[in-house]
Amino acid sequence: MTKDTHILIGFGTIYAALLVAANAAGTKIIAVGSLAASATVFVYALTFLVTDIVSDVYGKKAADKLVIYGFVSVLLAVVIYQLAIVAPPAPFFQNQEAYESVFGVTWRLLLGGLVAYLISQFLDIRIFHYIREKTNTKHLWLRNVASTLISQFVDTVIFITVAFYGVFDDLFALILGQYLIKLVIALLDTPFAYLGISIAKRFSDGEYGHAK
Repeated sequence: MTKDTHILIGFGTIYAALLVAANAAGTKIIAVGSLAASATVFVYALTFLVTDIVSDVYGKKAADKLVIYGFVSVLLAVVIYQLAIVAPPAPFFQNQEAYESVFGVTWRLLLGGLVAYLISQFLDIRIFHYIREKTNTKHLWLRNVASTLISQFVDTVIFITVAFYGVFDDLFALILGQYLIKLVIALLDTPFAYLGISIAKRFSDGEYGHAK
């Protein structure tokens, strides 16, 4: 197994773990100061960092595959959760309702999350590479921040609208709160993009070719 394969497996593992964790925690709305957002906002925002790193080092095709594998991992996790819920509980198990409240599927949340995920992640990758080509591979900070901010806005609008329309009166406040938090994360994660890309390139053996 080559170094590049090890690196991509590592990024894929991190990416899938972030997505599954975000999906499991997505039903809770948290307060961040005066803003309201899904409890997954911090975890999910990091998935865009991972795809940006993979995009820059291994190219658009590799990043696209990461998105597809992540989608499959979320669906698999949802199936496992549902099977665990319908499995007969042991007579002494007294927490079935609590278990269902945590791992049960709210189908609007699931649909909104999956649709927003696919559209925004693929959009992020394409904007990232468009800016990369236009700047002749320079200004990583620009493509990292710009691609994430645009795609995260699309993600937020789609997810909040599909998941919470008719549930909360002020969708705009929820969208604004979630997006402002994502904006801050996008600005703060740029140094980690530089670090992750530097480490990946240092240990890469060039099997996949860079950013094709």
